[in-house]
Amino acid sequence: MQNTSNTRGASRDPRARRTRAQLRRAVLDLSTERDLDTVTMADIAERAEVNRATVYLHYKDREDLLLDATDSTMSGIVDAVRACRLTAAAGLPTGESDPAPGHLVKLFTHVDRHRALYGRMLGEDGSPRFIARLQRRLAQAWYEQLTATDTENPAEGDLLARAHYVSGGLVALISRWAQGEFDTDKDSADAAVQRLSHLTWSMIQGRA
Repeated sequence: MQNTSNTRGASRDPRARRTRAQLRRAVLDLSTERDLDTVTMADIAERAEVNRATVYLHYKDREDLLLDATDSTMSGIVDAVRACRLTAAAGLPTGESDPAPGHLVKLFTHVDRHRALYGRMLGEDGSPRFIARLQRRLAQAWYEQLTATDTENPAEGDLLARAHYVSGGLVALISRWAQGEFDTDKDSADAAVQRLSHLTWSMIQGRA
């Protein structure tokens, strides 16, 4: 991730790295406890046990800190997409009853571990910059997969459109699930992961 903080060279200093790690942990903890709009830089400083001026030394605002703090968590989703092959030519199942690829199951298992965070960041009062960045990174990952696996050589614009279509649908699905919209009393966490993974696989193949 590009460094957008006020002190671009600070990461070379071990003390600065420790402070930034404290601030990232603090904002992630607070973001799962209450609405993001109520979390202030003073709250973050208090949770990280530093003074408020220290927060601004490393980050220009709360959104800058949140994007840095969620980068590794976001990467878990993007990495799962990069590892998932999109076509049957890659040896993956295509039947309605076939299981979803393991990397999609890994993706939703990752989201399940961080549901509180994704529920906050992707909700109505969440972070537009986080949503836009996640969609952009997912679209790039899908596009790389499509250009590597599609043997029909479609126009580049068509591949980009498909990549953004799938990415937008996946982000919307993660958002609604993280906020509990798809939960049922009959579903265990494992069953929900399998169900959503298969739904996503069907969407990718154009069968949803």
